[in-house]
Amino acid sequence: MSLIRRKPFALGGTVVLAMLIVWGTLTPQVLPRTNSLPIDKLLHAGSFALYVLPSALFYPRALWAVLACGVLLGGGIELVQPLVGRSRDMVDFLADIIGLAIGLGIGRVCARVFGLRSRSTS
Repeated sequence: MSLIRRKPFALGGTVVLAMLIVWGTLTPQVLPRTNSLPIDKLLHAGSFALYVLPSALFYPRALWAVLACGVLLGGGIELVQPLVGRSRDMVDFLADIIGLAIGLGIGRVCARVFGLRSRSTS
């Protein structure tokens, strides 16, 4: 896939995933109760790992901006959640940051393994 086709795919995927994260975190939710598995935290980390993955795989030049937006998105969600009947939890925000790091790592390793590095400087 050329850089010209990678950029809209990566950024479009990131935007779609961000919208799904906003929808999922600002709507009422019923998660199964477990005493040993923090499902909510795993969902936060997994969502934010997926959020950064398209850019990490296909358009690494945008990674700093995508990561910064991810941090702002995670923090903003935690600030807004009490306004929609959900609770603010800074551990969720920490899970978001961990998810960003995991997605970044997986994406860059996979990009290197599968030769998805950009071939152009534009």
